[in-house]
Amino acid sequence: MPALLERTTSACKQLMQPHEIILVEDGSSDGSAEILTAAAQHPESQVIAVLLNRNYGQHSAIIAGFNQVTGDLIITFDADLQNPPKDTHGWSA
Repeated sequence: MPALLERTTSACKQLMQPHEIILVEDGSSDGSAEILTAAAQHPESQVIAVLLNRNYGQHSAIIAGFNQVTGDLIITFDADLQNPPKDTHGWSA
């Protein structure tokens, strides 16, 4: 999870546009909720933590994240970093 936060934050800063990073914790037991909560509470953080009380599945997690969006462009990817956040570089709203 720390790698996801670091790489996503770094990629979003390159966009040079207002942004928010919405991370959904889908009921895992690996300490992710605490990491996301701490990241969201950090001063000047663009992170919004969505904590689900159990694993509802990928579709429900994505919808929970979409419900927090305030912008016009949404990019989704999984926390396993199979699709690196840097791949979003070059997108513009």
